[in-house]
Amino acid sequence: MRGGPQAVFAALSSRCQGRVDVRASGRIVSTFVLCSLLVFSFCVPAGAAGIDPLYQESLDRLQEDLKSKGFTSDELTKIFSDSRFELYPEIVKRTGKGINYLGRRFGLLTKQSIKRGKNMLAAYGDALRSAEKTYGVQKEIIVAILRVETNFGAATGVYPVLNSLVTMAVVENRRSEWARKEVAELLTICKEQDRDPFSIRGSWAGAFGISQFIPSSYVKFAVDGNGDGRIDLLTMGDAVASVANYLKSHGWEKDDQRLKWQAVYAYNHCDSYVKAVFVYAKAMMK
Repeated sequence: MRGGPQAVFAALSSRCQGRVDVRASGRIVSTFVLCSLLVFSFCVPAGAAGIDPLYQESLDRLQEDLKSKGFTSDELTKIFSDSRFELYPEIVKRTGKGINYLGRRFGLLTKQSIKRGKNMLAAYGDALRSAEKTYGVQKEIIVAILRVETNFGAATGVYPVLNSLVTMAVVENRRSEWARKEVAELLTICKEQDRDPFSIRGSWAGAFGISQFIPSSYVKFAVDGNGDGRIDLLTMGDAVASVANYLKSHGWEKDDQRLKWQAVYAYNHCDSYVKAVFVYAKAMMK
């Protein structure tokens, strides 16, 4: 689910603001309606208005599952009654497939794109050499993955990851079971690090950071690459080291092309993605 850079979609729901011509004879009525709406907005529990009753039962089951994993009722009530919590049912049908990474539209092999990759090699040379020495992963491959994933951090995603994962967990689909586990992982990360779960933004598929890790990958493979005592995948040093650790943990061997291909394929189960990573890495070496 890490995938290439996800398209940045427009707002998930739009609110139309019409121009109201309030005439003298209707001012009292309009004022009453406006005041009534304001009062009503304060009476409705935060977040409740945005949840379709169709999904409430599944959401309740998810919360019971989270309780069994150690989260308290108070903790869950605080999260799921937050005004920022909402579901995005439309993302369930997305697959992330069909991206032509080597196509003109993606722009991977333009002169400017390759130059930016070379600039990254120079700018973050120390971090890349350290990762290469520690994990044995070629620095050009690391840079290539960061280019394909998020364009070096320019497109890390706009969705609150919690909302995306909860949506996939409660809207019945083939990802539901997987997403339920990822929700628990994400909330555990936030609880341990005292982070606001709505502050983590990423792709519609639940991946975040420059390296686009899903929560379980963060727990297993993210590392503190810059030595500041914390792991933040929005910092290049940590993203670089984490990519290298992920690939090494998935069988990367610098002298075995087959194992290298398999390791990158584990990052994103797409042959065209893997090909694009190796082609871009080679282009930076010219």
